[in-house]
Parts: sequence; C-alpha cells; structure tokens
Amino acid sequence: MKDRIKKLRKQYLDMTQAAFAERIGIKQNTVAQYETGRNEPTDTVITLICREFNVNETWLRTGTGEMFNPSPRSALDALAAEYHLDQTAYVVVEKFLNLKPEYQQGVIEYFKAVAAALNESPDALSELIPGTPEELEANYPPVDPDSDTDRIIG
Repeated sequence: MKDRIKKLRKQYLDMTQAAFAERIGIKQNTVAQYETGRNEPTDTVITLICREFNVNETWLRTGTGEMFNPSPRSALDALAAEYHLDQTAYVVVEKFLNLKPEYQQGVIEYFKAVAAALNESPDALSELIPGTPEELEANYPPVDPDSDTDRIIG
C-alpha cells in the first residue's frame, strides 16, 4: 500500500506530503511513515483518503481495479442536468473542479477582484445599459414569438 499512496500523492495529485496530510487531517510525518512502510494506515485514514480524493478503496488496499471511482463525472452530470448547463458551462465547472486547490483559490480571488473593480466603477456597467425604453427597443428589438426563432438563435 505504501507505493500506491506515494503514487497517488505524487503522480496523480501532484501534492507534497504536507498538502496531502492537511487535506485528510493528519500530520506530514504520518504520511511519510505510510510511504516508507514503517506504519500502515488505519481503516479510518484509508476511508479519508478514498473519500477526499475519490480513490477506489480496493485499489488502495490491494492494487486491483481502477485507481479512481467514476462518481465525480456522474455528480457533475447530475449538477449539469439540475442547473441546465450547456457544454461551455459544463467544461468551465469541470476544469475548475479539476484544478489544484491553490489554483481554485486563485480563480476565486480573481473574480473577487473583478467584482470589487466593478463596484468601484459603476459607470463601466451603466454605459452598457440603455437610458430610455426607446433606446432599449432600438438596441434590442422585441422578438415576435410567431417568427422563425431559428434564424435569430442560429
């Protein structure tokens, strides 16, 4: 099991022992002991690893079967169906979820900075909003529900 834990951590998760340990709530030196074979992880730790990283428990314990469980894709598909995500939105969510946690945090901080900048400069958005109903209709004419919408939607 020691080699599988190390392979999972280094090759597939690209994590340090410290980062791996933090994610499952143990100490870095405990991970080192598992990877050197000095100690075997408890059933609780095995469950934590499998739950946190979506690892197939049979693979972790014995080396047989697939390394990862297939459920995240299923969970993402369920989320996409529930929120009617188109393919672009699906890919955005999928790519975000597959980022390392520190990169996810970077994306979140970026959007916070954009939101803060927009709050500081509301004129940037107000320029895009028509000033009168007439301007609105001139820029965005009403759609006739009886017309050929395929022509508009494309």
